[in-house]
Amino acid sequence: MREYKNKYSDAENLMTQRGGEKSFTDEVYYRYFAPRQSYLNMIGNAYSNNEYGAANILSVDLENGAEFYATRQDTIDERIKNNEDLSDDEKTYWREKSLSLAFPFAYGYALGWASFGETADMLIICILGICIVVAPIFAGEYQSGADAVILSTRYGKNKIISAKIFVAFLFGTIVFAVNAVIALLLPLLTFGSEGGALPVQIAYISSPYNLTFAQADLLIILIAYIVLVGLIAITLLLSARMKSAFAVLILDVLLIFIPMFFSLSKTNAWLPAMATSGLSRYSYYISYCLGNFVVDIFFVIVIVYAIITALSLPLSGILFKKHQV
Repeated sequence: MREYKNKYSDAENLMTQRGGEKSFTDEVYYRYFAPRQSYLNMIGNAYSNNEYGAANILSVDLENGAEFYATRQDTIDERIKNNEDLSDDEKTYWREKSLSLAFPFAYGYALGWASFGETADMLIICILGICIVVAPIFAGEYQSGADAVILSTRYGKNKIISAKIFVAFLFGTIVFAVNAVIALLLPLLTFGSEGGALPVQIAYISSPYNLTFAQADLLIILIAYIVLVGLIAITLLLSARMKSAFAVLILDVLLIFIPMFFSLSKTNAWLPAMATSGLSRYSYYISYCLGNFVVDIFFVIVIVYAIITALSLPLSGILFKKHQV
């Protein structure tokens, strides 16, 4: 930190931009700052909630030492205090969660794991593709007239329905697993697999989650799969209810993409596009009070999609079974 401040205080290392702001010369930037940028940004963000990164270091008084971890906690406490969406119990929950982390943080290279985490929200495209394939599973029978044949057979109102549901989930699981593995392996093979055991605080210094990069990325995949299961269940329900697979597809697209136009909040954090967001999710303080208990967003996502699945699957079978031929 002192070295960075000294570099910035030397006029020979600076140049003036068009807007009048000062910045490092190209030589100093590429030789000194660029190789240390992520490290300096991590340190700087511990001193303020403004996400200005290394720029925050310039205003830090080093006379009594950096006090990095104490200041980090003060910054987090301020952020929690000013969060109007959190109750007193939730604020206490997040403070205790942040204080429970193991200090000091290990720092190192984790670009492969971080790159997957930053782009993992693209898994929602895979999920949409699966829903597109599943959409005609019941509605397609209505359109082709095959429902009359199926429902008049011996197993048309029981085993065939169960088989359709099973195949939908089997297909979804296989396709999702292949896409998730490829999405994870590509950055690991490109940038290296080092750093999986490093804490996510390297990327988001204010994160209260006690997770390594590898754990965080695997949790992202798990949550995305849980969302997939819920959306397949909803798609099957809509398919059993509607006579057009295209109408099912439209509703799926609206359900997935409309929430993207809204800011992340407690009210929409469990919706598909929000729930499948990447590594940045670990920097948010989103929680809910269930009686005397406080739970974070990941617990709520699991519960919500488990309920959706448990309700949608039986209803889809009942609707197709009782369809008037």
